[in-house]
Amino acid sequence: MRKVSEATRRRLVEIAQILSQTKEKRITSVQLESLTGWSNTSIRKDISAIEYTGGVSNGYDTENLLKAICESLGIASDEEDSKKRGIFHRCCIVGLGKLGAALLENSIFYDTAYSIIAGFDANVNRTEILSASFPLYPASKMSQVIPEQKIEYAILTVPNESAQSMAERLVSCGIKGIVNYTSVILSLSKDVAVENVSPVTAMNNLSAKISLADLK
Repeated sequence: MRKVSEATRRRLVEIAQILSQTKEKRITSVQLESLTGWSNTSIRKDISAIEYTGGVSNGYDTENLLKAICESLGIASDEEDSKKRGIFHRCCIVGLGKLGAALLENSIFYDTAYSIIAGFDANVNRTEILSASFPLYPASKMSQVIPEQKIEYAILTVPNESAQSMAERLVSCGIKGIVNYTSVILSLSKDVAVENVSPVTAMNNLSAKISLADLK
C-alpha cells in the first residue's frame, strides 16, 4: 500500500466510524459526503489510497470497506474485531481534575480496542478520594506503573502549565501516544504520536467553519 497522507488518514478514520454505525449494507461516496461535508471526489481518492477496489456504481459494500480501512490503518472496528486480530491498547488518564475525573467512566471505551488501566494525578488526595474501576496513583508512580502494566497511550488532562513537563515524563516512561486535552501544543519526539483535542481548539474550529460557510 502506498503512503497515506495525514489528512487522508484522519478522514478514513472518520469514515470507518460511520461505516461501523450504519445499518446500510451499501453506501455511496455521495452519502458519505452528506455525512462528513467532504467532497465525494476526495472521499473516493481517500479510499483508493488504501488500494481498495471494491467500489461499483451503486456504492461500496459497507462491511468490506470497513474491513479494508481498518486493516490498512491498523485499527479495530469493534471489540470483536479487536480480539480476532489481536489489537488491544492499554491506556491511562493523567490529570484527575474535573475533566479527567469525568473520563474515569471506563464504559466510554466499551466495545473498542482500548481500555483504561490506570489514572494518575500530582495531587495525592484526588487519587484517594476519587473512585474508578481501575487503580488511581500519584504521578510519582508513573515510572513504575506504566512499564509494569505495559501502558501504551495516555489521555492528558492536566493544567496547561504542567502539560509539556508531564508529557515529557510520560514519554520517558514509555508512552507511545498522547491524546492531549490541554490547549498546549506539545513539543515531543516525532516517535510519539499526539492527537490534540482541546475543547477550546475544537470550538475555534467549529466557529471558523461556520464563519467561512457564511461567507460563501
